[in-house]
Amino acid sequence: MEISADNLAVKPVQWKRYTPAILAAVVGTLIALGASFAVSSWESRLDELKLQEIAEDYRQTLNSSIENATNILFTLRANYSSADRPIGRTEFQAYAKDLRSRLPGLRNTGWAPHVTRQQRAAFEQAVREEGFADFEIWERDEKGNRIRARDRDEFLPILFPDPQEYTKQIIGFDMYSEPIRAHATARARLTGRPSATPPINLITKEEPDGFMAFVPVYPKFAGPHDPQRIPDGFMYGVFGTAPMIENILGAKTLPAGLDIYFLNPKAPAGQRGIFWYPSRTRLQPAAAPTEDSMRAARHWSGQIRIADQEWTAIFAPTGELAGGRLSWQAIIVFGVGLLITAMIVIYLLVSLKRTVRLERLTGELREATAKLQRESVKVTRLASLDSMTGLANRATFSARLAETFAAARRDDRHFAVFCLDLDHFKEVNDTLGHPSGDLLLQIVAERLRAVVGIHDLIARLGGDEFAILVVDASDRPLLASIAARIRNALKRRYDLDGEEAQVSASLGISIYDTETASPDAMLVEADLALYQTKHDGRDGYSFYSTSLERKARDRLAMSEEIRAAIANDELEVYYQPQVEISSGRIVGMEALLRWNHPQRGLLLPASFLPIAVTTGAIHSIGQWVLEQVCQQIGRWQREGIDPPRLAISISAAQLKAVNTLDEQIRETAARYAIDPGRIEIELTEAALIESNKIRTDIIPDLQALGISVAIDDFGIGYSLLALLRTHPLDRLKIARQFMPNLLTEPGDAAIVRAALVLAREFGMEAIAEGVETADQLAFLLSAGCRFAQGSYFSRPVPADEASALLQAGSISRPPAAKPADSVRLLVG
Repeated sequence: MEISADNLAVKPVQWKRYTPAILAAVVGTLIALGASFAVSSWESRLDELKLQEIAEDYRQTLNSSIENATNILFTLRANYSSADRPIGRTEFQAYAKDLRSRLPGLRNTGWAPHVTRQQRAAFEQAVREEGFADFEIWERDEKGNRIRARDRDEFLPILFPDPQEYTKQIIGFDMYSEPIRAHATARARLTGRPSATPPINLITKEEPDGFMAFVPVYPKFAGPHDPQRIPDGFMYGVFGTAPMIENILGAKTLPAGLDIYFLNPKAPAGQRGIFWYPSRTRLQPAAAPTEDSMRAARHWSGQIRIADQEWTAIFAPTGELAGGRLSWQAIIVFGVGLLITAMIVIYLLVSLKRTVRLERLTGELREATAKLQRESVKVTRLASLDSMTGLANRATFSARLAETFAAARRDDRHFAVFCLDLDHFKEVNDTLGHPSGDLLLQIVAERLRAVVGIHDLIARLGGDEFAILVVDASDRPLLASIAARIRNALKRRYDLDGEEAQVSASLGISIYDTETASPDAMLVEADLALYQTKHDGRDGYSFYSTSLERKARDRLAMSEEIRAAIANDELEVYYQPQVEISSGRIVGMEALLRWNHPQRGLLLPASFLPIAVTTGAIHSIGQWVLEQVCQQIGRWQREGIDPPRLAISISAAQLKAVNTLDEQIRETAARYAIDPGRIEIELTEAALIESNKIRTDIIPDLQALGISVAIDDFGIGYSLLALLRTHPLDRLKIARQFMPNLLTEPGDAAIVRAALVLAREFGMEAIAEGVETADQLAFLLSAGCRFAQGSYFSRPVPADEASALLQAGSISRPPAAKPADSVRLLVG
């Protein structure tokens, strides 16, 4: 607050304040004695007030600055928690170094993860693989020697220390092994707030000239603080007491003339002293005093808060602030009557002015405090909003939903919850960049505000997921119209700083019912309805019904059955031959998965693989199929059969989890003593794009092993010719979807001919899938296709029937002797 000269002007005072001066002049010598005493008392009172004022300024400065210093841990925690991927050592140390450079007194910071007894071995191995070959979780024994940490339920090893030069010295130290540090982390875990140790011996320095502060880190999007919840770990900071306090007080314009003695009130007598800060007015160095000597002299004491700890600070005046000098005014009053009276009057006037100034400053301090409280209210409000869109955040939405739910139960009111997310939003981030994605989310927020009622609540739950609380509404047609308005508003094109994008939205709606269990249950119901919308093709909305819950349970049951199918040997690999059209020679086989379900019979992949992808079981199934194919190749070779290439389909989901596919195939082939070149990998166009995102050398590494790589279902996906140019493939498989209408739809025929030309231009073999008739085969042969696969030659068969086909070596299925008229029309 700015203080002007007008603020300090002395207002007219009442005559009664001049009573001491008037009495001094009238009474004479007797008043001189009284005045002498009054002056001395008044000086003492002013000295005390001044001491208290200055000491309180010091204390408040120290408290606010130390709080800001310890709050640096919140910054570290926010940086760690808000990242959309795990923070690495180098990234953490770079960020921490920047913070440390701006905060003198912060010696080092670090990240210590929470490790359980069961996780210890895997954790230590992971760090060793990171480059710390001798890494282990360690502690100090009673003599201070470094030893391997004793076995216990939980560990808190230092993993990312900063500065970097301390890494080898302190990495792996278990802070749970040392009682003072362990107690501080326990308090932080209990309260969710920073906690501090008393001054302690540091690992890097033996004398106790610093303290540590800890703050717990919980998983992203964790709920409200729960003392029983186990944190991911702790961010910590090590603060040097002397440099931190000297920097704080040196950076502030504070009156000089105070010695400050810091002590730990909880420490034993004789060990309470922490740090002595001598006044800047001292011309000569002075030895640090004792607590008793400081308290015996004139002083003022107050509490300094260090996170959840409190230190006591004793402020002792020096120089002019020390007071205690003999009042020369009192001597003159006693010796020279009138002169003393005059001086007393002057002094009282001056003192009165100073008192008025103190009172005014006190009033201004109250006003500043009130302003600070108002700003605090603003900060609290901002904490309830999503920083990117200005919408309510998840916590605010959950609280409002709980209130609305309770009101509906109490007053028989109605409302609905919408869950919404953007279709293919990830493609915007991947193609245009995250800044454009952020701008799109902000535009989405603006459009939602424009179409949703002013009494309804819109929230961004995270990523591209939004929720809307629609109050006083339960009529399905009304809610459907709201959903339609939202859908239409979000489908409009987006101008992203010169780039155009278009996304749609999928919505799920849950309507409050008296049988609804809880607010969270409504969110689950809306989410199930959202899942149904995506299952139906996205860009729409669905209402929750009990049938959706049954479908979710069925999907869960199916996912459990899929996992059991591998263990129970219910899966089986069928084989379908790939034939050279001109000769009928079998040139390859495709491995196709079947499930001998104990209740539902033989199931095709389309009925269970989508669920396996969503549950992650696809990775186990993929490895199982590879094992079976390699084993079968080895079995055929031992039987004297020379099998052709066997094709295995690899999905995009498998590529995301296995970024060393070449190593996986090489190791599996070696286990069964077969040549990896016997295997062909089929990738859909989507999987081909995904492989390019993961590693640009996946396909060359496979081809280096002799493995043939084919693009499957060509023509129905992205058909990105640039990828074919930069990733030369061995074979192009024309999708079976074009075969049924090949002779009647000119568009399908044109696509097939174009695919054949494209294959020849890129030096790839082309094979047509799904061939079922002689007329289709005649068209393919006339269009220049050499290879085909389909039920016209053979349906997919078990391994024993495939053995018979391979022993025969060929399948004679001639094309139509005379192509149909439609065929001649398309190829002529």
